[in-house]
Amino acid sequence: PRFLNTPAKSIKPGGMRVVLGFSLIGLQNTPDQGSWKANQSSDTVLDMVFRDNSAMFSITLGDDGISVDRYGTPSLPYLLQESVILHSVLDEIDSIANEGDAEAQDRLLQLEEEGDAIEEARSTLPARRA
Repeated sequence: PRFLNTPAKSIKPGGMRVVLGFSLIGLQNTPDQGSWKANQSSDTVLDMVFRDNSAMFSITLGDDGISVDRYGTPSLPYLLQESVILHSVLDEIDSIANEGDAEAQDRLLQLEEEGDAIEEARSTLPARRA
């Protein structure tokens, strides 16, 4: 079921997939080696599977924004580590949408609610940002 949604004015899915894909690959060994496995299941969906196989989440890059869905029956370690990973993903999304010198129309992502969307998404995670 969907548990996180970040509405966007515009999104360039190909570029976002590459940037978020590299970010997820970099997070696979968080907190320990082999904790997560990143996988691109389609042109617009990136998956992260936890080492205990209790659950996984999928990041979907849609025309109207970025959403995260969880599948499985998550263990407590999964839930805590999922929050750590998703806080990092939200940091990356925030950086893509708001940092740098690119004009708004040239960015990979323009959020609907520039300041609030990321914080609203963070508030839905079970563990707070470290």
